[in-house]
Amino acid sequence: MRYLLLLISTIFLFCCSEKVEFSDRDRAAVEQIRKDYVSGWLQNDQKKILTLFNENATIVPSGLFPMKGIEQITKYWFPDNGSTTTIHSYAVELINLKGTDSMAYSLEKGTLNFTYTFNDFTMTKESTSHATTIYQKNKDGKWEITSRMWTSLDE
Repeated sequence: MRYLLLLISTIFLFCCSEKVEFSDRDRAAVEQIRKDYVSGWLQNDQKKILTLFNENATIVPSGLFPMKGIEQITKYWFPDNGSTTTIHSYAVELINLKGTDSMAYSLEKGTLNFTYTFNDFTMTKESTSHATTIYQKNKDGKWEITSRMWTSLDE
């Protein structure tokens, strides 16, 4: 609930605060993160995915508690337990992208098809979800993901 309130507050601040330009260059940088995120999953490139996130980023997977920091995110997405996840397809439709010179958010609809294998168990699933991602420009001027939450539309 706390993260939902944070998300609503962030979006409210975007809408009601003094407008600071979200330049074409900033928009392109955030768009590149979005593209790299999808291609990272399609390429099964753990490093590519994780380097898009701020060290203290938070993810909130559908139906689960928030996970804060790269270490927790890594354990969730890339567990060291012998399991494998193969992404067959991942398509993301941008619904909205807004920002200022230092923060931005995107709203997206995604469709993911994957196979998860652990020991003798194998599961293939297609999932559709809505996601909200918050981006922030760090002190070096580089955009990073600071928060990503998604809700499965299939459940």
